[in-house]
Amino acid sequence: MTIREEIKINSRIIQSQTLQNQVYDYLHHKIISGAIPPGQRIVEERISQETGISRSPIREAIRRLGSEGLVTVSPRGGVRVYRATFSDFKHLYECRLSLEPTAAYYAALKINEKQKNQLADLVDKMEVSVKKKEIDQLKVLSSHFHRMILEVSGNPYLIKMMNQLNSLITFYRNAVLNIPHRLEEGAKEHYGIWQAIQTQDGKTAEQLMREHIQKDYQFYLSEYRHTTEKNDQKE
Repeated sequence: MTIREEIKINSRIIQSQTLQNQVYDYLHHKIISGAIPPGQRIVEERISQETGISRSPIREAIRRLGSEGLVTVSPRGGVRVYRATFSDFKHLYECRLSLEPTAAYYAALKINEKQKNQLADLVDKMEVSVKKKEIDQLKVLSSHFHRMILEVSGNPYLIKMMNQLNSLITFYRNAVLNIPHRLEEGAKEHYGIWQAIQTQDGKTAEQLMREHIQKDYQFYLSEYRHTTEKNDQKE
């Protein structure tokens, strides 16, 4: 193989990967935001028409979404957006309860001045979003807040484990933020966690993060029971 031929092959590979990333980002955002609702079919031809991208990169992006648990593929080949279950939420809650308080503890011990300023700016933006009731923006900022604490912890294995769960955790976190009053309370909890990290109080940061995740679970549990009761009454 000549150098010119090798360059052409590498160029095609890079272009394919770029297109795959573009369609992945496009579908990921739509699923996480709820623009493509749970249970809805994802049709390659339709996505190709919407994005102008050929079906091969779309197929690879769908495989990636499937590995993250955001879509399910039936034996017959149909692809649908993941439909949330309470059981899955409970299992994810148990993982978060083990991992995120630990991340907050080490973030408080290791945070530097630049990171303090970045987190402070994030908290300020969240407060503005709460006052303006900008739910979609708050969902994004909330994910960034949790993500940054994880990165500040500096533990590569902790980061790796959370990365594997990130898409589903974001999916459920957004569902929790849609529950009435959780938006305001969650923002207060974020501020408390931030204050503990800022003062490098690891134990308090760990405890507040644990309580924050426990309250997420209680809100979701209450909403789940309420929805189940309403459905039972309809039947």
